[in-house]
Amino acid sequence: MNLGDAIRRGADAADAADSFDPEIRAQYLNASEAMSCIRKQWYEKHADHAEKDEPEMWGYARRGKHGEKYIVENLRRANVGTLFTGEDQVAIRDDDLRISCTPDGLVWDDEREGWLVCEFKTIDPRTNRSNLPRQEHVTQVQIAAAMFIKHADEFPEMGGHPVVGCRLVYMDASNYDDIVEHPVPLAPKLIDRLEGRANRVLDSTSASRLPREGATGTKVECKQRCKWNRKCGVDGAGSSTAQGVAGGADAGAQVSSYLVAKEQTAEAKAAQDAAGERLKAILKKNSVTTMEVDGHVVTLSQRAGSVSYAKVVKDHCPGVDLEPYRGNPAEVLTVK
Repeated sequence: MNLGDAIRRGADAADAADSFDPEIRAQYLNASEAMSCIRKQWYEKHADHAEKDEPEMWGYARRGKHGEKYIVENLRRANVGTLFTGEDQVAIRDDDLRISCTPDGLVWDDEREGWLVCEFKTIDPRTNRSNLPRQEHVTQVQIAAAMFIKHADEFPEMGGHPVVGCRLVYMDASNYDDIVEHPVPLAPKLIDRLEGRANRVLDSTSASRLPREGATGTKVECKQRCKWNRKCGVDGAGSSTAQGVAGGADAGAQVSSYLVAKEQTAEAKAAQDAAGERLKAILKKNSVTTMEVDGHVVTLSQRAGSVSYAKVVKDHCPGVDLEPYRGNPAEVLTVK
């Protein structure tokens, strides 16, 4: 008797009894995969899964599920206010935007008297933590927060209290006491930006006009996370081996990606500016210009204002032709 095989069969049985309805899932752009390769998403929703290069391995997902259970149980034991966690998770679906999410839950923030939308993740102990939080996780939790904000009237359990932020929690899978968390700014307009991407994933009749996004950049998605390489025409090394639109050639997908990144950048900049103003106030209140906080050095200094030389010439040297001094033209891309 092979106990390993028996354990895996039991896990398969548990997954089958507790899985999302694939037909419903195929009708929406799901938050957990929203920024993964658009071709991969199309194959997951449209293609015959028997055509995958190899069977899907669910070990990492099962590890994450058990890690999430551990985190939720201990938040409850610590008397931290939670909603929609563990067995009480809720799926939020927006039929207009065709976006869905199943967040790991809400955690009560005493200081701001509102809810934090949370995602709980387990990480390999060899993970390079300088790469955290991962962008796909940031997008996932921001989508969930935006959905809770838009559909708040569907959740009276929230007591009328607002969503005040997002939180990503990473727990080392080899040491459950090693936990790091990352505050993530809200991006309530993000789901509107993703509507076009959702329509492309769900309405395209073929993957041939969708870019191979996973085959660009580091190609990690093609190498490690995709079972559709042969069907897509991308080999395991991430190189294209078939006809089709090269990554970057599909304007619709690129506009969607551009606008999502723009939205996240603006929200992150606003959060950075707000935190910066609060830090300035703390330094001024304590009458200091330098402060060490958790191993970081915070410094407040004065910088001289810049000189507008063009204005100087215009005001004091009228008639001077500035055209010979103009720099080379530059390309300007505008997406609204």
